[in-house]
Order: sequence, then structure tokens, then C-alpha cells
Amino acid sequence: MPSLTMLAIGLLAAAAISFAVVVIRFNRKRRAIVRAAAAATESQLEAIYTLVEGSSTLPAAGHVLARTNRRSTAPGCIIPIPEELPGFPWAGRRIEVAVAKEVEYRFIEPAPGAPSLLGKVVRPVRVPRYRTGRAGTTRNAFAPEKYLAACPELRAALAEVSPAYPTELLAYLLCIGGETFEFEPINQARIGTSAAWVQSPEHQNCGECGKRMALILQLPGTAISRKHLHEGTFYLFGCAQHPEQTSSVAQFG
Repeated sequence: MPSLTMLAIGLLAAAAISFAVVVIRFNRKRRAIVRAAAAATESQLEAIYTLVEGSSTLPAAGHVLARTNRRSTAPGCIIPIPEELPGFPWAGRRIEVAVAKEVEYRFIEPAPGAPSLLGKVVRPVRVPRYRTGRAGTTRNAFAPEKYLAACPELRAALAEVSPAYPTELLAYLLCIGGETFEFEPINQARIGTSAAWVQSPEHQNCGECGKRMALILQLPGTAISRKHLHEGTFYLFGCAQHPEQTSSVAQFG
């Protein structure tokens, strides 16, 4: 009979082989999705984002920034806030995000141009909003599965780009902070809506009136710096009654 030591070694070897197989399959799938997204035409991506927005049954309260294959000549990170957000006092303003020892936010003069992060143009996609439950509560929806359930045409548009992995492709497109097909809210860049916290929520209150502030921006570290702060997600909040009152938070995983 084999000794217990030999059995243990055999079990560990089998576990290691199984783990390696899973990792290889994961990376193969990830590379296929990244290549498909990089090969997508602008019209294909625009069709996908238009269908996501069209799945909403209520006016949007904010945006996520989604991938495009366009390059930007603008330096750093420049994010114009879309003008269409109701009751959002920063709508139409433009924010420059600078990274030194900390992440800094500056409101700058409006100018034409698409949002850009580290030389890449991103597309603001209106976050679908639905009524849920008997009470008719309104909620933002971020998960790709929700969009696909609400819009059958969306799956066909995604399958045109990635026939094998349409749902995973959508997660990759909408989570610009990670090179993975797994939907992870902290990898999203958001304008308005609600924060996806890395740790416990750190809601901010206005120093002027004491009311809870609204989310202006959520940005994953990988989207705003090539070298630093990659483990962090960064948040900018502001007071709707006193728009010049802002507060920033950083959380690290």
C-alpha cells in the first residue's frame, strides 16, 4: 500500500494540475475577448452601447465610461460631465484628474471633446434604470445580465463581435479598470449614479449643510495612472445644494 506521504503528494499534484488547467482556460478566454474587443469597429461598439441605453425604462441618473478603440491626443485624464443629467449641478462641467502623490480633481473650462483617460477615448453610456418590486422603487442597473434580459437584440450585437462570449464581452467593455471578462463594479468608471465600494461605504456629508453628498465620479486606479495606485478606486463627491463643496475618498483592496 502507498504511504500517507505518497498519497498526499499525489493529491497535491492532482490539485496543482487542475488549478493550472483552470488558469490556462481562463487566460485563453480572456485573451479571446480582449482581441475581439480590439478588433471591433466603432459602429459595432456604438450599436452595443445604444442598445444598452435603450434597455432602460426610466431616464438615466448617470453614466459608466466604456471602452472604444479610439486614441486621444489630450494629455492625462479629462472627463466632461454630460449635460443631460437632471438635477446634477455639475452637468456640462469638465473635470481634469491629476495623479501625483494623491489623486486630484480640478474643474476646468468647458471645451469640446470626448472623455479621455490616459490617451484612450471612452464613451459615456447612460446607466439603465428600472422600477423594481411592488413599491416601484427605482434602481440603477449595472450588471450585463440585466441588460441582456431586457434587450434580446443586444446579445446579437455582442455575438457579432464575440460569438463565443457575448455576455463576457459586455462586462469587459463596461469595466475599463480591469483586463478581465468578469464583471467587477469597482472596475467601472462612473459619473453620477452610486458608488461601488471596495470596502465599507464612506459616504460624505457637506460641510455647509450637513447633507449627504452625491457621487460625481468613481475611477479605478488603472484608468488614471500607468504606474501608481493600481490597487485603488477613487471617488469624488459633491453637494447638490452647494456644488462647490466637494470631497474625495480613496479605497484600496
